[in-house]
Amino acid sequence: MTNTPNIKFATDLVTFYDPQFWGMSGRMDALRSLFTTGGWEPRRFWEHILKSSKAAGLDGIEITFPPGDWHSAQRAFGSAAGFAQALQEHDLELCSGYFSNRIPDTDRYADFADPADHGHLLDMASGYAEFLSACNSDVLLVSLPLRASRDATPPLFVDLKIAEPIADIINRMAAATMQHGVKLALHPEAFSMFRNSRDVDLFMLLTDPTYVFLCPDTAQFTVAGSDPLAITQRHKDRLVITHWKDSTGPAPTDVPIDETIYDRQIQWFAPVGEGVVDWPGWLRLLRDLNYQGWAVLELDAAPNPVEDLQRIRTYIERALSHIYQ
Repeated sequence: MTNTPNIKFATDLVTFYDPQFWGMSGRMDALRSLFTTGGWEPRRFWEHILKSSKAAGLDGIEITFPPGDWHSAQRAFGSAAGFAQALQEHDLELCSGYFSNRIPDTDRYADFADPADHGHLLDMASGYAEFLSACNSDVLLVSLPLRASRDATPPLFVDLKIAEPIADIINRMAAATMQHGVKLALHPEAFSMFRNSRDVDLFMLLTDPTYVFLCPDTAQFTVAGSDPLAITQRHKDRLVITHWKDSTGPAPTDVPIDETIYDRQIQWFAPVGEGVVDWPGWLRLLRDLNYQGWAVLELDAAPNPVEDLQRIRTYIERALSHIYQ
């Protein structure tokens, strides 16, 4: 266990998504062929993930989009119960799951703003929550759609008109996951409709606090130009899990936003302790809030994830753990 028993440490599996870690080349999207031409089958993939996570000194993992998603975990171990047993054998927990809106067995992504896709989203969230619950996890993270570039024609305004139908399906998804004992938490992305302090205020207002919660991400808010500590303090009653990542600072406001932004945004991210995030202040805030839960350490596609995570854990133990024991 860690030196900060109030906080348990995990990582989002995107940390392991550098193709080099799997003996491949290219960018992250090369992992789409990991189970076909990449030479890995699901069971071997997951055993490598679990062993590496434990070697990194973690208490748990957060599953995410493919290949480290709940569908492949279920295929690898036969059932949610089988995956839960594998976690237990490696002395790990499943802290949470990150929601992908890609419709299973298709290349299409369900649109939060399109009522025609809301049935897909409800089914996907409910199935995911059932899996998480069977693995003793109770948090499902959801991110909102991307914004458009600032110079888009016509411009896309993230206002009440566009936010209301999205908030409606988020409420309904959250009610569905709650049927399985799983809390749905909104997670920021630096170029999405849920990126900064105003966006958080808007969607926290439009969603029901009985059902919808918040996962602050220190880097995503910083890249968007907002203060993650101030946002978390303001919405402390919605806090259920935290993502820890550093940032080099805010991104320019005129960054083009398209399907490549998730690869390009990595340039503004950094490992914990190597950027501008106020980590002592962050720990003091969590202490003052009496936060007891998960810190999900995230590195986007690290070539040497085990070593990088070990280094972050060492930094936290030496520089921060005395603040919040």
